[in-house]
Amino acid sequence: MAMRSWRDRAAAHRLGQRIEALAEDGGMLRADGSLLATAASIADDFGISVHDAAYVAAARHSGAQLVSCDVRDLVSRGLAVLPVGAGSARSNL
Repeated sequence: MAMRSWRDRAAAHRLGQRIEALAEDGGMLRADGSLLATAASIADDFGISVHDAAYVAAARHSGAQLVSCDVRDLVSRGLAVLPVGAGSARSNL
């Protein structure tokens, strides 16, 4: 689909890499008391919602870089990177 619609082999390759990275994400992470306490602490420290902080806590717990389009609450505070920066962030894991 990417090749047919976009006619951009490089973009199709990057999309394939992103899909592969998602497939290798390690699966689901269950919310337990420790994760929720960490999320509450992050929310308090950064003045963000516990909902957003839960994503940050889950990423930290799994040793991953959080990727988000939420510039206001996550990216601007250094808690996540934009998708455009995700490739370079992944190499730092």
